[in-house]
Amino acid sequence: MNSFVKRMLRKIGRTLITIFTKRIKNRIILITESSCGSNSYALWKYASQDVKNKYELIVYQDSLDEGRGIAHFIRKYRLISSSQLIITTHASYKPSRKHIHLQLWHGGSTKDSGIMDQSVGEQKFIIPWKTVDYIMSYSETCTTFLNAQMLSAPWKYKITGAPRNDFLFHSDGVSNLTMIFGDSIKGKKIIFYLPTYRKYNDTGYGNRDFKNIFGFSEFLTTEFDVFLEENNCKLIFKPHPHENDMALNFQRENNLSNILIFRNDDLLSNDLDLYELLNVSDILITDYSSVFYDFLLLDRPMIFTPLDIDKKELLVESFESWAPGPKAFNQGELQLEISKCLTEKDYYAEKRNWQLRLQHRYKDGNSSERLWKFIDMIMPTQ
Repeated sequence: MNSFVKRMLRKIGRTLITIFTKRIKNRIILITESSCGSNSYALWKYASQDVKNKYELIVYQDSLDEGRGIAHFIRKYRLISSSQLIITTHASYKPSRKHIHLQLWHGGSTKDSGIMDQSVGEQKFIIPWKTVDYIMSYSETCTTFLNAQMLSAPWKYKITGAPRNDFLFHSDGVSNLTMIFGDSIKGKKIIFYLPTYRKYNDTGYGNRDFKNIFGFSEFLTTEFDVFLEENNCKLIFKPHPHENDMALNFQRENNLSNILIFRNDDLLSNDLDLYELLNVSDILITDYSSVFYDFLLLDRPMIFTPLDIDKKELLVESFESWAPGPKAFNQGELQLEISKCLTEKDYYAEKRNWQLRLQHRYKDGNSSERLWKFIDMIMPTQ
């Protein structure tokens, strides 16, 4: 059966399910797709008792796997169709005009996506969020960048701040990280390495098929492990799910004690989101991931490893000037910048503060509370 026929059958199925499913006016479904900064999950976790008394809240763990069968398909769309308000962090759902869809998305963006990511020569110009009713935003800057990619009506954006960032202010990162790695992280300086996913070389597995997790052309693993030991550091690496095998192979092939790797399954098994760990980090290393916008709220140093900057399509002309931290393109530069971040208190502080003011209207841990107040305004009265 070709893909067109499958899409048509799924569309007909969704329509029939919506027609024959009763919509419950106080039901809210919060759809999550991963445990790596889910705004839907954070919004649910920070729902007050008053909110829980007022609304029926359903958290639904979605899956990118399309092969889970007809029973899964029916259950999923019956739950969605039965809900008055549908809240998502990734994919969008709006079964009918009577439903309300609130898109929380998964972070501010520097990389291209949406219409900005359409390949040259594509015949059909698709507007990604045509049926979305409201969109959560961090700031006017966030709205401007996001709308350049999604082309929604400006009035749909509601600046409340991201619910997941409440974790940065309120979660016990040390205890949560200890649940995964035990006492090995206690008393250590923690460095999180959170790179973005690459897809342009191989849509299945990205391009991070290197001999080391950073993708440097040369990398002395033992030397780096000793460097971390001498500086009392643990480096925590969270790979993209498609890159788990690469990361685990790297860990197996090298007897390293100071590079620790965890996966999405480790978060799920401990009922945790990545952002519930992040506030323990003394330094963030990333490339283009939107996590750096959120990490600004902690006012801690970050290092960028944009090795393939010449191949990336970005929303800013000069990422080197935009990113609020030093850049490292090889192992020597990375170790030097880590040393500076550990010893120089105000290293790049002015640049971080500039980006903080640009990216975040609110700099507190109350984004979920603001968003629930907005939800009260858009939900129908009983």
